Amino acid sequence: MLHDIFRMPFDTIAQTIGRPTASCRQLAKRARQKIADGRAGARFDVESAEHRLVTDEFIAACASGDLDALLAVLTPDAWGDVDLGSAAAEPRAVVTGAENVATNLLRFWGPGSTLVSLPVGGQPALLGFHGRALAALLVLRMRGEQVEAVHVIADPAQIGFLSRQLSTSAR
Repeated sequence: MLHDIFRMPFDTIAQTIGRPTASCRQLAKRARQKIADGRAGARFDVESAEHRLVTDEFIAACASGDLDALLAVLTPDAWGDVDLGSAAAEPRAVVTGAENVATNLLRFWGPGSTLVSLPVGGQPALLGFHGRALAALLVLRMRGEQVEAVHVIADPAQIGFLSRQLSTSAR
């Protein structure tokens, strides 16, 4: 989806998800084939509806700054990481435990920021804005009806690329 819809290069996708470029190309090829064969739809409908509900609760908790509501949508062993790109002194930071994750989420994505749901490849994902500027892509990994992990992509190069793609597709 990142390649076909947002025109993100496979090299960038590979770096973001930590897989070889060839694997990303193969995954895209298989996904296109499943869609063409009509096998992609029904399998995700119920799961997607559950993900949307959890994502909506996640957004509401962040927007209101409600720590307890955010903790309710996170698994107790939740973890999160932030990809700041190769130019950062520490390009990847990892936080573990629901309370630590929730506290950090509210620090960066609480009141004053805007989160917009945009599922990516069947995964719940959020565009994170500060003001009117896209600041990050938050990809949520689910376990049942809770968020198990939050991967925040805040690499300026990748976010800049995504922002340009979004503004181009909005025209």
